[in-house]
Amino acid sequence: MPSTPALSVLLVEDDLVFQETFVRVFALLGEEWEIQACPDGASALAALAEPDCHYNLALIDIGLPDISGIDVIAAARLRLAELPIMVTTAFTAEETFLSAIRAGAHGYLLKGDTEESLAHSIGQVMAGQYPVSPALARHLFRLAGSPSAMPLSNGVSLSRRELELLQLIAKGSSYANCAEEMRISLSTVQTHIRNMYRKLEVNNQRQAIVKAQSSGLLGF
Repeated sequence: MPSTPALSVLLVEDDLVFQETFVRVFALLGEEWEIQACPDGASALAALAEPDCHYNLALIDIGLPDISGIDVIAAARLRLAELPIMVTTAFTAEETFLSAIRAGAHGYLLKGDTEESLAHSIGQVMAGQYPVSPALARHLFRLAGSPSAMPLSNGVSLSRRELELLQLIAKGSSYANCAEEMRISLSTVQTHIRNMYRKLEVNNQRQAIVKAQSSGLLGF
């Protein structure tokens, strides 16, 4: 049988210790990964500028020695619109967190997380979820608040439960975890999802989160 092609990750990280950490993290995932490590923003931008560049995932540090990782995230999003992008950083400041998400990051992980936790989060983002380190999730909830209903720019409102579900999805929770967290059945979660998609006029999670962000529902 033909072998399964290796998955490719763009790792933008100047610290050799953390480069080695991510080699071990990807070894935990099971699939074969090819890691292209860039020690600074300039080399990452050069890699993204290659005409035949293709990556299955990008892991980008914010604190690079030459330019901000935010700029690299924005460039990666512009070059490869569907590329899953995860921030890996020691920065916990709210403004940095929000800037990364605005630039196009799908997840935000802290370097202090365990290797097992990082591997789990990478698996989540590859499955279309939006993982955020627990220490940072409070930013989403603080900014979003918990009103009974939140209006969209077109006058349509999401219910409190729909908004709560959207917040959990933005944090990276699966539907099953949402059901457990909200203490409702999986079928009820799916009903809320269908209603949200209809109100937001979208077809998937990514579109729902982007639309909610642009409408101010998630506070960033």
